[in-house]
Amino acid sequence: MANIAGALTRLRREPLADFPLGKQLEQLCDQCQYAWRDRLLTPLVTLRLFLLQILHGNTSITHLRQLSGVGFSPGSYCEARGRLPLEILQRLLTALAAMGRNLRPVLVGPRVWVIDASNFSMGDFEGLGKQFGYPPHVKKGIGYPGAKILGLMDLATGLFVKMVTLPLLAADLSGILQVHPLLQAGDIVVGDRLYCAFVHLALLQARGAFACARLMQNREKKTGIQQWHRPAKKEASPWMKLKQFMGLPKTLTVRVVRYVVSQKGFRSREIFIATTLLDEQAWPEEKLAELYGQRWQIETCFNHLKTTMKMNVLKGQSLDIVLKELAVYLLVYNLVRLAILKAAKTQGVDIWRISFVDACRWLACRILGLMGVAELIVNPKRPGRFEPRVVRRRPKQYRLMTKPRKDLKALILEQHAR
Repeated sequence: MANIAGALTRLRREPLADFPLGKQLEQLCDQCQYAWRDRLLTPLVTLRLFLLQILHGNTSITHLRQLSGVGFSPGSYCEARGRLPLEILQRLLTALAAMGRNLRPVLVGPRVWVIDASNFSMGDFEGLGKQFGYPPHVKKGIGYPGAKILGLMDLATGLFVKMVTLPLLAADLSGILQVHPLLQAGDIVVGDRLYCAFVHLALLQARGAFACARLMQNREKKTGIQQWHRPAKKEASPWMKLKQFMGLPKTLTVRVVRYVVSQKGFRSREIFIATTLLDEQAWPEEKLAELYGQRWQIETCFNHLKTTMKMNVLKGQSLDIVLKELAVYLLVYNLVRLAILKAAKTQGVDIWRISFVDACRWLACRILGLMGVAELIVNPKRPGRFEPRVVRRRPKQYRLMTKPRKDLKALILEQHAR
């Protein structure tokens, strides 16, 4: 009992001194009128265990028992996670984003946001495939369901301030109406080709925000000021209500610029950018090229989430747990980003040079009640660094599954019986 009490004491300590996670959680529980019985896995302990699990690559529950030193049963932990209200997790994310705004460097110029989408996979459990869908040409029992996430990232801090979950085959733009309310007049949104659509640019303009995105492939590659005309609704936005679509302007003034990438290792040599930043003196072509070049940071952040933190495959067996798993992933990611912001300010370096992996390890130590090394690793400057998109280690030579597992097992038993 003394060992468990010590482990629980460590789990209740604040990982970040200036963000009282436990106090925030208690306040949110009171606001939501969420009550619980006096038990081993209280909301705070459950949340800390959940954070610890994610920080170790979404490790197994049996491993989590040894990491935390708390002797809970896997079933009890699953039930405790299920009791955590999703609303409270989402409000914690809002509080983290607000703290990130307070820690962000002093801005010179407008706020810049980067928007992009990615996808993830999950177990083939009842309800998940129906909710999110399967990849094309994949049947239930053979492949796994997947989903899409649309993220809005603050370029100054690297924090995700909003993440929208969509069905796997849904259009990326179908989630932007849930993202745009976070924007203010004067903000700049940077995105790839999908976010260069007339509808997206017009919705941003209605909010007083600006767009900078790569020119869509079906647009004429001609530079200068252009007048874009509103397309037919069926072609442009089947996800948007007719009344809202008809409220968009019939024409939109857009500036298209071109720049050449001479750096070796880059696939694209000639880039065309469409933007609603029309002032050529305030935004010359070189500055726009630099702005669009920072779009890649969100790809790096998604890679941290999906590869470093193992979010590419979620383990939840129900819709509720999958959504909570995503919320905690984002909570952990933003906690790591806050640690990076503090370290970058203390160590006097750019936030993008602080090692994300080292910050994850430091945060895991703090949750376990260990000090860790406060001075995080600083990655060297590596301009022009690139790697070929190839895999060196050969995978096992197994055939692809074409039938459900139970049918394959029955076929093997039948062959052995002959």
